[in-house]
Amino acid sequence: MNTQQKKLVANVVTVLTFTIAMVVGFANIKNTINRSEAIRAMNILSDEIFKYKKQTGSLPPTVYATQYVERIGAVRLGNYQYRAQWIEFNADPNATILAYSEKKYRGLVKSGCVVMRLNGKVEWMGKKHFEHLLAEQQKKQELQWLQEHLQKQ
Repeated sequence: MNTQQKKLVANVVTVLTFTIAMVVGFANIKNTINRSEAIRAMNILSDEIFKYKKQTGSLPPTVYATQYVERIGAVRLGNYQYRAQWIEFNADPNATILAYSEKKYRGLVKSGCVVMRLNGKVEWMGKKHFEHLLAEQQKKQELQWLQEHLQKQ
């Protein structure tokens, strides 16, 4: 190979490497943005739920929360679960999960859940920690209802 051919091969390798790095980087940036938008949508839902609670003294029904999510167009929230009907009156507001949405990602962004606690705090939680916390809180009736509900979809 002469010098011109070597430079051409080096340039092609450089461009390919840069292109692959950019594609991988943009895919992970997209996942990060989607995750932050899901957290923002859950925060908006949290504000509405606790505004309703302040006005009426109780948490809104599932239909109210679902209609609100549809009205604001919170598509990044995805298929979320609202647990108000399963929460007992003496539940710890700092530990109890009121609503959640599971998010599955590939790449550098880890899968997990956007979680709204009974005190209104919204956070991102790793999948294993979330599953452990939710398993402690779910009752047999809720699990049965979820199983029936998910089979219909």
